[in-house]
Amino acid sequence: MKIKQPISESLKKDILRLAALGYGSRKIVTRLNISRSIIRRVLAEASTEELKCGTSDGPKLARFHQVISDKVLKGLTTTRILREIKEIGYSGSRTILGELVAKIRVDNGMTRKSTAKRRFETDPGQEMQLDWSPYIVQINGKKVKIHVLGMISCYSRKLFFAAFRNERQTTLLEGISMAFDYFEGCALRLVVDNMTTAVLGRREKGQIIWNQGFLDLAKHYSFSPFACAVKDPDRKGKQEKSFRLLEDDFIRGSTFTSWDDLNRRLELWRDKTPGVCNNRIHGTTGKVPNDEHLFEKTLFIRLPHERFPAYKEEIRAVSQDATVSMYGIRYTIPPGYACRNVIVRIYAEHFEVLEKYGAIIFSSKYLDTTISPARLVINPLHQAAIKRKPRGNEGASGLHGAFIKRFPELSELVDGIKLRFKSLASIHLNALIRLSDQYGDAAFTAAGRYAVQNKRFSADSIKCILERHYPEKPEQLALPINGCGEAMVGDVEESDLGEFSILDTSESEDTTE
Repeated sequence: MKIKQPISESLKKDILRLAALGYGSRKIVTRLNISRSIIRRVLAEASTEELKCGTSDGPKLARFHQVISDKVLKGLTTTRILREIKEIGYSGSRTILGELVAKIRVDNGMTRKSTAKRRFETDPGQEMQLDWSPYIVQINGKKVKIHVLGMISCYSRKLFFAAFRNERQTTLLEGISMAFDYFEGCALRLVVDNMTTAVLGRREKGQIIWNQGFLDLAKHYSFSPFACAVKDPDRKGKQEKSFRLLEDDFIRGSTFTSWDDLNRRLELWRDKTPGVCNNRIHGTTGKVPNDEHLFEKTLFIRLPHERFPAYKEEIRAVSQDATVSMYGIRYTIPPGYACRNVIVRIYAEHFEVLEKYGAIIFSSKYLDTTISPARLVINPLHQAAIKRKPRGNEGASGLHGAFIKRFPELSELVDGIKLRFKSLASIHLNALIRLSDQYGDAAFTAAGRYAVQNKRFSADSIKCILERHYPEKPEQLALPINGCGEAMVGDVEESDLGEFSILDTSESEDTTE
């Protein structure tokens, strides 16, 4: 009788695990390099529960199968799926998760075809690579096109990503400046593709015609620009590969509430998530990019004291309501500049308004139109500085005060007129002042008291009372209608004309001559 060879427990676990994941005996033979008889024997001896669970990790993975399948179909990486299912309670290993993910991809025809790539490494501080990559993401429930600028330091593999609304040249130049600040220096060479914001074209012998703005940036930071040959993306393959990481591990399947939320989460993913992006162990170098960067940055070109002025400058007319228009949105500025021309500096994420001598009078971020449909952005400080036109009784407050100061006993009359006529009260007060000037304060005060007693609050009522009791108007000086009272006119001494006798003397002397 043939004695059966013992099978190790680790081999049994591997066979049961693969069987639980759906692998047939032929595929298990290929993966474990064992005979099919051993596989059949293990499967025959295994209990139903063991076949169902596979290994001790089987139950840990089983309840997440549907979640994992959904994430795989969205195109997420195994690393990202592991990170996300750990947040909802998964405690198993990465190995069995990776095998399940691979099987789901094969079953759904999602395997990637690999092509041969040429590889090369660079010395520390020698080269950075730069490129744009557009994506469609959901921001506040709306599909929005974003433009991600990516830069990689080729030795350490440290990555910089920032999302912008466009790929204009000023945006590119500002983004590069932001990246250099992030890396705390710049490499000797910056590799770009043939974007028109950097490369205008090539002459017959292949000499590159650089965009002047990009060339000015290179001179400012003292790096050498290098453009890839046409249709040669492998020259900056490190940056191209980093975009796959960004798409698979961050962009795909994510939704955002606003632009600020997008940028905040991108920064967290890039720098502050353990085992991700700059905190991961790189597959080629076997080192963490952030750790390698600490050494490499000592070899970078030191940054100048001032950032490169990456903005577009325009002259804008300020409207009568003290607003300027930026990309179809009106923003208030200090009201003292209404109906004047100002200088506007247009940056990627904000703009600045300057007066004619170059001083900044206002600066603002662009309105996030994904969360606000408004077309007017009002700064409360600007509105508070605008002198509001007086309305109704507010405009007559000085007139009311002067009238009551002159006739304090008639304050009830003023209150009655304001209550009855509201915005027309000032017209009646002006008419009352003219009546007081015509009839005198005493007669006018008596008429006013009589009107209050009979609840007759109007200038016409006072006029009727005065005309009835004083049919002959006393003679009065014509005084200004300002509520300030009568003019004080003193007695004038009669002159004897003696003081003017010198004029007669002078005239006679002139005649004699």
